[in-house]
Amino acid sequence: MSSSREMRDSIILDGCIVPYTVRISSRARRLLLQVRLDSCALEVVAPEAFNLAELKDILTGKKSWILQKLEAAARLTAARQANQSQGRIVFYRGRQYLVETRVETGSTGAVEVEEARLVVVLPPGLEGNASAVLERWLRQMARLLINQRIRVMNEKLKLSFNRVFIKGQKTRWGSCSQQKNLNFNWRLVMAPLPVLDYIVAHELAHLVEMNHSKKFWALVEQIYPGYRVHRAWLKKNGRLLTL
Repeated sequence: MSSSREMRDSIILDGCIVPYTVRISSRARRLLLQVRLDSCALEVVAPEAFNLAELKDILTGKKSWILQKLEAAARLTAARQANQSQGRIVFYRGRQYLVETRVETGSTGAVEVEEARLVVVLPPGLEGNASAVLERWLRQMARLLINQRIRVMNEKLKLSFNRVFIKGQKTRWGSCSQQKNLNFNWRLVMAPLPVLDYIVAHELAHLVEMNHSKKFWALVEQIYPGYRVHRAWLKKNGRLLTL
């Protein structure tokens, strides 16, 4: 029966800290170095008779090979992550868009709207950041749009409130605190504008009625007539507003 035991350590190669795992195996006949593609990690398999005191000198002698393999594994992981986002369909302001990734030297990470596509532009080597860049952009667009719609809808109402927060709540589209802070889910920017406006009206109404009484719903109707259609749309389709 074979047996093995593991230990962890790290080494500095050309200024880079490289963690590695050493596995002592009774089945190993010689020292084996490998870089695992699934974890981008260096693994050393050594026979039981191997002198571990010699290992770091061996790794230093193999530093070019190790760093090359780690870089290749990182590129492959990034490409796989980019492919997961490539070709996805996401909603933006009620329309469906195909997500594409484009690599451009000098880019700092941006999103461009091109007809029916959301093109995530990334610098070389950071293709795996596509989802994070897309979410950051959607949050920025949500902040701009929600604040604009609050100004428009509150122009006649002239209700006073404290601050507006754009959040990533898992179960709420919006809320109004006792301190009169208005909180909105950034995913609302994915919804059609009338649906977003319904949530804005809903939270503005809470500045007057901090409940869901008949008075509250009458006020929502006054602020945004026909809100029921948009509330029903959100209840039915809200699960689609996600990355």
